[in-house]
Amino acid sequence: MNTGYQIVRLTDEEMGRFYVNNDLPIQLQENEYLVLEDLNGKIVDKFKFQNSGLKKINFQMINSTFIGKIKPKTFEQELALDLLSDNSVPVKIVRGVYGAGKDLLMFGKALEFLEKGYYEKIIYIRPNVTLKDVPDIGYLRGGVEEKLSWTFGPLYDKIGGKENLDILIDQNKLELMPLLFIRGRSFENSIVYVTEGQNITNEIAKLLLGRIGHDSILMINADTHQTDSRIYDKDNGIVQMIDKLSGNSLFGYIYLGQTLRSDTANLANLLD
Repeated sequence: MNTGYQIVRLTDEEMGRFYVNNDLPIQLQENEYLVLEDLNGKIVDKFKFQNSGLKKINFQMINSTFIGKIKPKTFEQELALDLLSDNSVPVKIVRGVYGAGKDLLMFGKALEFLEKGYYEKIIYIRPNVTLKDVPDIGYLRGGVEEKLSWTFGPLYDKIGGKENLDILIDQNKLELMPLLFIRGRSFENSIVYVTEGQNITNEIAKLLLGRIGHDSILMINADTHQTDSRIYDKDNGIVQMIDKLSGNSLFGYIYLGQTLRSDTANLANLLD
């Protein structure tokens, strides 16, 4: 499976040749990551292949007034945070299992970008698809924002409740955008933030990419193991984007394979 990175285990001699002669032991695509290990499986270094060369990855963290300080807990999260922080790559996908920190890292970095003035607002999109095999709750009263307010759930958990989220909405820093309304739009100087991206088709993926205007980026997180309709098993936009765009200088992707939410959440893996 394409994870967005490759792990290479080297002997001391091979490691020496790598550092002295920049002897790359494998072929890498643009924006793909290289993780070097010694023979004991200990991580020695991390690099990103960019502009036909290797760029060393340094440890970094998120620092946001709203969400606080976030440190990556695994090497995969370190790579994801590097990707999310790289504004030279406007299209970013963080894919992975439940509880791997996809929304935490992505929303935290988006908020940090806002606070630093890199972008004007976050355009938040969550496909309004209910859980597979769970009956729909039916007609909802109110306007568009009220009808789709339930889609903010992943953000409430990260930012400390509805009140803090309302502050961003009132300041016009966060806009809820139903997929139904994005055709014909052009998002400028914005972070287009898509969560639960496993529930989009290839046609919707093309539509999203086509909305990204000047000085904007597209961030998508997804767990393609948890699609909520059979249509997304057959026609999945995230899978298509990874297959077709990997190696493009404008695209980056990382897979997070470890559930970190809690030991209890990890029990779900035993039901597979």
